[in-house]
Amino acid sequence: MANYKGPQSSGLMAGYRQPAPGAPTKGMTSRAKPDAILASLPGEVLEVILEMLKGLHLGGRSDSCATCWMRDLCSLSLCSSNLSRAARRSLYEDVRLDGPDSAARKKRPKTTHRMELLRRTLRASPDLASLVRSLKVPQPDVFVGASGSKAAPSMDKYEESVAALVMACPNLERLLGPVLSYDGPLKGLLHALATRSNLRDMQWLIESSREPAQQTCKGEAHGEDMTPARRRQDQDVPFVEQHRNWTRLCSLAIHCVPGAMLTPDNLLTTTLAALPALQHLHLSGLPANVFNDVTLLSLPRLRTLSLTNLPGISSNGLSSFATRPNSTSLRKLHLRHTPLTSLPTVARILAHLASLVTFSLVQSFAPLMPETDSFVLCMMPYLASASVTKLHWAITSPADGANAADRILARSIEAGGFPALRTLRAPNDPSGVFQALCRPVERADLPNDRFRGLAMSRASPDSAPTSPTRHFLAKSPTASSLPTMTSTAPPTCTNLLMARLAAQSRIENARDAHRFRVQVEDEDGRVVEAFGMGGYVGTVGSNIDYCLVPDAGSADDKGGLVDMADVLAEDGEGAAGARDGCDGSWNWRGGAAGDRRNRERWWHTKRGRWTRVSLD
Repeated sequence: MANYKGPQSSGLMAGYRQPAPGAPTKGMTSRAKPDAILASLPGEVLEVILEMLKGLHLGGRSDSCATCWMRDLCSLSLCSSNLSRAARRSLYEDVRLDGPDSAARKKRPKTTHRMELLRRTLRASPDLASLVRSLKVPQPDVFVGASGSKAAPSMDKYEESVAALVMACPNLERLLGPVLSYDGPLKGLLHALATRSNLRDMQWLIESSREPAQQTCKGEAHGEDMTPARRRQDQDVPFVEQHRNWTRLCSLAIHCVPGAMLTPDNLLTTTLAALPALQHLHLSGLPANVFNDVTLLSLPRLRTLSLTNLPGISSNGLSSFATRPNSTSLRKLHLRHTPLTSLPTVARILAHLASLVTFSLVQSFAPLMPETDSFVLCMMPYLASASVTKLHWAITSPADGANAADRILARSIEAGGFPALRTLRAPNDPSGVFQALCRPVERADLPNDRFRGLAMSRASPDSAPTSPTRHFLAKSPTASSLPTMTSTAPPTCTNLLMARLAAQSRIENARDAHRFRVQVEDEDGRVVEAFGMGGYVGTVGSNIDYCLVPDAGSADDKGGLVDMADVLAEDGEGAAGARDGCDGSWNWRGGAAGDRRNRERWWHTKRGRWTRVSLD
């Protein structure tokens, strides 16, 4: 070591050149910072990422909720300026205020609730206010009844807060949460909505007059009694005028409770004339003087039409409507408990509506074929549509076998009358004529249907002479064992749970009736073993799915179709159970002491998982 002169003296570093200051070292690649990577992504890619994040939080099988989703968006907005803009846009385009306010705020009456804080933010930042398209606020019972203290907010406070929040959103298209009743208590909120010209969706609930007939208005002091009908007529003009500013309204739903009045008779026609952009119309329970065949023929060009419990229309009116030019644009038609008595009317509807994609018919009796037209049944298909891809056919009256309308429809499908049909839902299929036309499946029931059927039979032992589940477990081939609701009035819908159990029983019965016989012989030609195989229900090669699950937002006991009752329901917002609610505990890493200390980072007040239900 004494004679060692270093690398330069020994000649080992003769060709070495010292790198210039700031130059990267050879063999090492520069790594871009995470914020630089995010900044380089286009806005469209970030929108897709945020949309997938929203689906993970608010999906049907997610344990998360809207509060957890908004917290993640706030965290993402701190990563980079580019992601901050995209996260803020996603956060404020669809504002979700689900469930009650924080539990800590209930103990401090002077603390401002979430709607007030949001209103302050939107008024202080017009750019954020212009982003709001959809606004979901807590329902009145959740907001008012969230606290049992004397300082709990009143209904007037709720109306004032929601109305002020609506006025702070200039481009609002949709308000979710409160049920807007015609001639109801939320007059201030209705006035605020009337000023939003970009409104796209509106649902009305028509209730009976809250004031007794003996009560009078200001004219009572002068001896002028004003009946509820006269008072209603004076309020119809503001009702129509309120719609005139909604020139971009696309979807309108009106549900009338039994006993409610609507005057004058041309109220609906005048209102629809003020909505030039209307595409989806849903009417339920309107009296005959308001909606009849004349009103039906005067409807504008629509894409979706849903008629439920309308005694004013007839088969002749529906038949004439199908041939009108304003009906050619229809893509979805739902007829529920309308007096459609004629099967030729159904044939005309399917034949003339060339753009129809979804057709639903639900009623307690089957449409009849006139005896004078029975000869046309020899020319199948009698019912035909080249465009229908989804068909819901439910004749709810209990029967031991298929009726004439069911058989005609089944023969028409078999004869190729519905070449585009992909989904068929026939809850009341006692003979399995529709199931035999669809693609064979191994199981038609869901994993917990058997247990639910047992629980239902034990809860209502008098609904049928024998237990329906006992018949299903015994592989009953028909739906004759389905429980009837009453002996006098037919049910309004068929329970899909019972329909799935009946379909599964037909599949199990078919497995016993073998389609192929297999014989195994030895070298001498003697039969060693013989067995059957290949029993199934359906048509191999069929493109039709036999669907017995409800639409999103509906339930088994409602027949599978979404109606106004589903839209007006809270749909999980008030759920406080451990299974239905979310308090952020899914984000806790079990066993980590740090998460226990930093519980406030993921914990929030327990709120139900609200989901939006759409009629369109």
